[in-house]
Amino acid sequence: MNITGPARHVARSLFAWHPERVQPAMAMRAATGIAAAMALSMLIDPLPSAALLLGAWSAGITLLVPEVRPRPSLPLLAGLAIGIAVWLGHIAGFHPIATVAVATAWALLMAFVGSLSSAVSSVASVCGVALVLAPGLTVSSTGFVAAGAAVAGGVIQAAAALLPPWSRHRPERHALAASYHELARYSRGLAISLTTPLPTQSLLDTDATLGERRRVPEPLREATSQLYDLRAAIIAVGVARARLQDDDPIAARRTARVLRDTADTLETMAEAVQAQNKIPRDWEEQLAAAIDAGPSDESGVLTTRHTVAGQEIRRLQRSLHRTARFAERVTEGGPATTVVSRRVRVRSRLFEDLETLRANMNWRSPSARHALRAAAIIAITTALSFLLPGTHAYWLPLTAWIVLRADFAATVSRGIERTLGTTAGVLLGSAVSLVVVNHPLWAAVVITVFAIVAYLAMPVSYFVFSLVVAGFVVFQVNLLFYEPFEVGWERGFTTFAGGLLAIGLYWLLPTWQTRRLPDLMADLIEAYRSYAALVLEFQARPAERNEYELREAVDEARLRRSELTAAIDQAAVEPIGGPRPYSTDVQDLEAAMERGIRALIVMEGGVQPGDAAQLAGIDEFAEAIDGAYAALAEWVRTGEFHPAVDLDAALEELDLALGAGSPATRRRRRLLDWESDILVESLDDARLIVSEWNRDSEGDGRPQSRLCHTWGDTGVSRLGAHPCCRGLAMHRAHRAPLPQS
Repeated sequence: MNITGPARHVARSLFAWHPERVQPAMAMRAATGIAAAMALSMLIDPLPSAALLLGAWSAGITLLVPEVRPRPSLPLLAGLAIGIAVWLGHIAGFHPIATVAVATAWALLMAFVGSLSSAVSSVASVCGVALVLAPGLTVSSTGFVAAGAAVAGGVIQAAAALLPPWSRHRPERHALAASYHELARYSRGLAISLTTPLPTQSLLDTDATLGERRRVPEPLREATSQLYDLRAAIIAVGVARARLQDDDPIAARRTARVLRDTADTLETMAEAVQAQNKIPRDWEEQLAAAIDAGPSDESGVLTTRHTVAGQEIRRLQRSLHRTARFAERVTEGGPATTVVSRRVRVRSRLFEDLETLRANMNWRSPSARHALRAAAIIAITTALSFLLPGTHAYWLPLTAWIVLRADFAATVSRGIERTLGTTAGVLLGSAVSLVVVNHPLWAAVVITVFAIVAYLAMPVSYFVFSLVVAGFVVFQVNLLFYEPFEVGWERGFTTFAGGLLAIGLYWLLPTWQTRRLPDLMADLIEAYRSYAALVLEFQARPAERNEYELREAVDEARLRRSELTAAIDQAAVEPIGGPRPYSTDVQDLEAAMERGIRALIVMEGGVQPGDAAQLAGIDEFAEAIDGAYAALAEWVRTGEFHPAVDLDAALEELDLALGAGSPATRRRRRLLDWESDILVESLDDARLIVSEWNRDSEGDGRPQSRLCHTWGDTGVSRLGAHPCCRGLAMHRAHRAPLPQS
C-alpha cells in the first residue's frame, strides 16, 4: 500500500505558496463589497446583518476561484443559492430529524451539481455552509427576510465585480500567453530529447477559456487556432533533429539551436501578449540566423534527412511568422466579434451541462459516488451535532462541507489544511476580540482587514485562507457573544473533529482513481484510434479531407487525455494496493502512445493545400494500425490477452507500395516512410508495457510479446528503459531508405 505518496502530497500542499496567483484587484473589489454590505446593514436597521454579510462574503469567494473568469453572474448565482439554503435551513429549524433530512438531500444535490465545474463546486460548498448557519441567521428575523438579505449580499458583490480597474479580455490573453510558455518549454525540451511530454493541457484550457465568452476579438480566436499548427511544426523539427543525431551531430545541434531560439521567440510573444506590449522585432533576426545555419532543403549534396530537416525548419519559420502576426493583432486590441448568438450559446451550454449530469447518473460515475458519500457524511455529522454537548457542535457538519472533495488526495490535503488553519484562526480571532471588543471603529477595521487578507490569500495558500476565514467568523461571533476562550476552544475542538470525521468517513464510498485508470486509458487509445484512421485516410486521399471530422477527433483525444492526466495525478497519492496497473504504469503507456501521436501529427501536417494525388498501399496499413489500436484498448480495459497484429508485415508492404510513385508525391511518401516506423514502434512498445503489468501472473500460460526475447527481471521502469524497446528502435533506424524517385 502506498503511504509515502499521500504524505508527500499533503506536505507539499500544506506548505505550498503561490504568490504569482494573487489577484489584488479582485480581492479589493470583493473587500469593497463586504464594506458596502456592512454600511448597508447600518443604514437599514431591520436588515439581518449576519445573513447579508454571509451572502456578500461567500459571493466574493466565487470571484477568486482559480482558472474561472470573475464575472458578475457567479456572485448572483451564489447569492441566490445561498438564499435558498438559508430558507431551507429556516424551515428545518432546530428539529433534529427534519434538519438531518434536509441536510442529506441538500448535500446529495449540491455535491452532484458541483461536479460540473470548479466554480459550481465552490458555490455548492458555500450553500452547504449557509444551510448549517441558517438557524442562527433567522433568530431575529423571518426566513424569507434572511434569505433576501443573503441574495442582496450576492447582488452587492456582483456590482463590486464591475468596479475598475478594467482589463479587457485579460483571462483570454493570459491563457494564450500560458500556451505560448508551454510550447516554449516543449520546444526547448525537444532540443534535448524527443521524449519530452506533449503539451496539451494549456491548449485545452485556452480553448475552454475562449469558449466561455460569446464575444471575443477575432485575433484571439485565430491565435488560438494557430497554436496547434505551431505545435505540429515544432514536433516535426524535433523529429528531424532526432534523425540527424546519429548521421550528422553538427546538423543536429544546429537544428536544436533553431528549437531553442523558437522557445525564446515564444516566450517573448507570451510576455508581450500578457502585458499588452508591442513584440520586439529583434526576435526575427535572431531566429533567421539560426535557420540560415541549420540544415537546408535546397542543396543536392546533403542527405535526404538534411533535406527533410530543412523543409520542416522552413515550415516552422512560416508558422512562427503567422503566430507573431496574430500575437501583434492581439496586443493591439480590437472590437469583439459575435461568433454565435446568445440564445444558441445559452441553449448549447445548458444542453451540455444537462448531458453531463445525465451521463453521471450511474453507480460507476465518480460524481455520483461523491454525491452519495457527501450525503452520508453530512447526515452523520449533522446527527452528531445534535448529540454532542455544547452550543457549537454545528462546526462538525460545517467543516465537513468545506473539507469534502471528489477525490482522496484533495479531501485529505484540504481536510488537514482546513483543520490546522481553522484551529489557528480560532485562537487568533479569540485573541483579537479581547483587545477590540469594546471599540466599534476598530472592530470594523479588523473585519475589513480580515476580508482583504482572506481574499488575497485564497489563491495563494489555502492554509492561510482557512486561518483568516476562521478568525473572521470567530471575531464576528465574539462581538455578539463575549465568550472568546470558551467559544474558541469548543469551536476549535469541533472543527478538528469534523475534519477528521470527513477524512475518515471518506472510506465509506471511496472513489479510487487507480481502479479507473484502465478504462480511462482504453478510452484514450480508442480516441487515438479514430484520429489515426482519419489521418491515414487523408494521406491516402487528400482530396477527401474533412476538417470537421478531424477537429472532432482531435477534440475527443484532448478531452480523454485531460481526463486521464487528472486521474493519474490523483491516483499517484492514493494509499491503495492490489493488482496493477498503477499510476506510473499508465504514465509509461501514455508516454509510449504519445510518440505515435507525434508521428500522426506530423503525417497530418504533411498533407498540404494543393495535394490531391492518391497514394496506394495506405489502406491496408491503416487497417492493421486500426486493429492494433483496437486490440490494445481491449487488452488494457479487460486485462485479457489479445494476439498482436503483425505490424512488421504491414509495414513492409507499405514500404513496397511507397517505393513507387510520381515525383509529386515524393515528399509525402518519404514522410510516411519515416513516421510509419515511429507509429509502429510506439504500438509495439505499448504492448511490451502492458505485458509488464501482467508479469505477476506469468504462470497462466499467457504468451509474452513476440518482440521481447530478453525479458528477464529488468522490467520497464520508464519509457525506453527496456532493452527490447531500444533494440526495436535500432532495428527501425537501420531499415533501407526510401528510393528518391
